[in-house]
Amino acid sequence: MRNLLPVLWYYLRGYVMIRITGFSMERFMNLAAYRRILFWDAKGVSGGMEMKTSLAGLKELEECAQKTGCYLEILALGGLPEKMRHAKTHPIFAVGILFFAAALYVLSSFVWVVHVEGNERLTEEEILTACEAYGLKPGKWKKQVDADAVTKALLADISDLSWVSVSIKGAEATVKVAETIVAPTPMEEETPCDIIAEKDGVVEKITAAKGTPLVQAGDVVQAGDVLISAEVLVGLEGEPMETEYVAASGSVQATTWAEVTEEQMLTETEKIFGGKEKENHVLLFGDLELDFIKPHMESDFDKEVLEEKNIGLGDWTLPFSLRTEVYRPYETAEKIYTVEEAKALLEAKCKEKAAEGLAEGESVEQTEIRYETYTDRVRAVCKVTLSEEIGKKQVRKEFDAEDESNRENHSVGE
Repeated sequence: MRNLLPVLWYYLRGYVMIRITGFSMERFMNLAAYRRILFWDAKGVSGGMEMKTSLAGLKELEECAQKTGCYLEILALGGLPEKMRHAKTHPIFAVGILFFAAALYVLSSFVWVVHVEGNERLTEEEILTACEAYGLKPGKWKKQVDADAVTKALLADISDLSWVSVSIKGAEATVKVAETIVAPTPMEEETPCDIIAEKDGVVEKITAAKGTPLVQAGDVVQAGDVLISAEVLVGLEGEPMETEYVAASGSVQATTWAEVTEEQMLTETEKIFGGKEKENHVLLFGDLELDFIKPHMESDFDKEVLEEKNIGLGDWTLPFSLRTEVYRPYETAEKIYTVEEAKALLEAKCKEKAAEGLAEGESVEQTEIRYETYTDRVRAVCKVTLSEEIGKKQVRKEFDAEDESNRENHSVGE
């Protein structure tokens, strides 16, 4: 990000916008960099580049262009001298500039936007509410905001924060945070638990990493049945065996069934996009939207936001942002489907819905669709055969009660 002071200095003295074209653009840029010629807002265009430079830098860039065989074209003059020259013939415009500059100075003395970065468990609303309690909020005069005090207060008030940084640039305040690391609950690794069936199915394959498998391939299971038990028999051969309890783990792949229902209307209204698209620019000030010149559209249209960016000069951010929109005109027409077309669409919808939520290694094995045709629509009732993981952990009741008791005793001890 470029330094504000040189750009502001050349704005006051005047600058020029130029375009460079030719086959030796790389040599031109290297020579300009070697001579330390200041230019900014450089961007690539068809066959060359456009940029801004000072009036003194223009002469040096002309020499660079001549030496490298490039063509330099002056597009426009800019800066305060050009504005003043224009204002001499438009006194009302000059008054407007002065009023705008004064308003900008006043508005930039306040914080208008507060950003939060780095939060994961904590919500942005929680942090912003805490900031507001300590004097950092939109509309606050910057001189009344003590960034160090807000930082210390947030660390003291929110135990889930391990680091906080509060900075103010222009009209924006940024609160960067780092949250404390949550230690994994020992129960997740050590508490004895079974692997049970999450739904009905026929076991295809079972792999027990810990625990005792109670089913095998081909067995029919119901939701809640124990698939891998936490009970493990241990001991030496020829001696009495003892029972130990572990946190069972493993994988149980099974064939399951589900039912999906979808409908397709035989007549739908669809949008046919066409005609000239128009851009619109909206000035945003907090929650206020200033849309001075809204494009005139002769038909219905969809609006899409292309980008929204803050307005600023260098590192200095103004309390405004600019949103660029595009209006896409369309006309509506009736789309009529035959029953066969509707069935084809429904088949694709059913398969897509059936596959939703499947993890890697899981799949749709078979679909059986029954269609119901009505006067205005077609309904599909799809029976889906899936191959998926059905095992889930469940803490054994006796150990769940014991852990709860231990947690209560630990809390009392604290």
